[in-house]
Amino acid sequence: MESFHLEILSPERPFYKGDCVSLVVPVSDGMMGVMAHHEPLTAAILDGELQFTTPDGERKVCVVSRGMLDISQNDARILCDSALAPDEVDEALEKQAQTDALIAEQEKEGLRDYRRTQLAFAHAVNTLKNRNKKMMQD
Repeated sequence: MESFHLEILSPERPFYKGDCVSLVVPVSDGMMGVMAHHEPLTAAILDGELQFTTPDGERKVCVVSRGMLDISQNDARILCDSALAPDEVDEALEKQAQTDALIAEQEKEGLRDYRRTQLAFAHAVNTLKNRNKKMMQD
């Protein structure tokens, strides 16, 4: 299989820079797959599990939060709020974030606050789900 260059970048650090043969990212209408020579594209990505396969066949998984995917000239770049390997997820911290979001939702004052707490809750649940899923596979 042909490979393409992939960069996964967050404000904290570059998560991955290298070649891959396939990429699957969470987008608004499900999961989107990318392979070498994909059409140029810019898309929003959502909180979820991102998967990619390196040229040596190793499948890698990370938990990403919202951001953007840009594909051009056999190069894919992902800019996201955070990117973590499943073993980097702080389970206690995410459970606390989940609890805090539930409490905030109960105290919501308006639609904006309600949406913000929904996003925080979804992010915490997604991060924990993907961490636990990967840990069970290992």
